[in-house]
Order: sequence, then C-alpha cells, then structure tokens
Amino acid sequence: MGTSNEYGSLRTAILEGDKDQAVAIGEDLAANAEDILEAVNVASGVIREVGDQFGAGELFLPEMVLAAEAMQAFMDEVTPRLEADAGSAQATGKVVIGTVQGDIHSIGKNIVATMLSASGYEVVDLGVNVVPMEAIEAAENTGASIIGLSALMTTSMPYQKEVVDLLDALNQRDDFWVIVGGGPVTREYAHDIGSNGWAPDAAVAVQVCDRMLALPTSPANSELIYEAAE
Repeated sequence: MGTSNEYGSLRTAILEGDKDQAVAIGEDLAANAEDILEAVNVASGVIREVGDQFGAGELFLPEMVLAAEAMQAFMDEVTPRLEADAGSAQATGKVVIGTVQGDIHSIGKNIVATMLSASGYEVVDLGVNVVPMEAIEAAENTGASIIGLSALMTTSMPYQKEVVDLLDALNQRDDFWVIVGGGPVTREYAHDIGSNGWAPDAAVAVQVCDRMLALPTSPANSELIYEAAE
C-alpha cells in the first residue's frame, strides 16, 4: 500500500525535477490501483502548485519544465496500469476532453483523462489546440454526454466560453454537460461563462462528472458544480 512517505517522496521528486525517482515511485505503486489514484491526485496538486509559483515569479521556466517532465515520467509509468483496470470496468459515461484552441499544454488534461478512465469513464481525448466546433462535433459523433475543456493560458480561456456559446446558438445546450478547468480558470469564471462544472484538480473533476450525470435536471438548467459530494 502507498504510504505518506511515498507520496511525500513523489512530491519532492516532481518539485526537484527528478524523473528517475518519479518513475521509481510509479513502479512501487503500480501493484495497487487505489494507491496510483491517490498518487496521481497528490501529483496533480503539486503540478498545480508549480504553475502557481511560476505565475507568481517564484519559479523560473527551467524549473517548471523539469517539474513537468518528472510529472510526465510518473504518468507514463502508471497510466498503463490504470488503463488496464479501466478496460475491465463497466463504463460510467463517455467524456470528450481536450485542451482548447490556442493552447498546447497537455499535462493537466492528460491527468484528468487518466483519472476519468480509471474511474470507469470512456474518454475520447482530442489532444491540444482543439477548436470549439471540433469539441462539439466529437461529442455528437461519439455519443459523449460530457465535454471537458482545459486551458492553461489566459489567452485561450475565451475558447471555453465559445463552446458554451456555440451550444446555445445551435440549440444544443441541453445535449451536453460542460466542465472546464486549468490553472487560470476560476470557479467564478466557470460560472460566468455558463459551464456546468469546474474542478481545482483531477480527483474533484471525476466527482463533479459523477454528480453532473446523476442530476435529474438538464445541463441548461443546472447550477455550477464545483466540489465533490459530501
């Protein structure tokens, strides 16, 4: 079983950009899916912290890049186990997910996609730089009920809003739940653009998706969901 020491070591490995240590921890945790899920949650919190520190001028770009590479090395190690477990589970729902137009950051989106897959969701990953209409068409063509939109740049955040606006214009707002996230994306912004869900990390994103699909109301009439159920 994973221990607080292992999770603490993972945190240190990412902060210090130690890819070898991150991989070693992933190998140790790979025998237990629950441990991996907890570790991914810890790691996603660390990478969010790194992004906040970089934005505040407390970290330099090379340090952030090293942290991101260590995080990716850890995810590369544990993702096959999570995907194998997800493949044997009954699908909870289907989610189309992507990083929006003008943004090529993938780590946060990849973490959420991995956590959703591990939790039984069928995930269609559109990658990065996804134009708004592409996200909607992918949801239509795959039968997804949720559209997940990530943005790590303030300049790309308006494309999250554009997806919601397009759904309104196409009279399809009731067809899809929309959840948004990413470093600069706040709960208030998610509310203002009319999305259905927002999450500060990958673990909460899964729980928000669970809550959205369990609601008796339609997407167009739903209040913003932004935290896990009690």
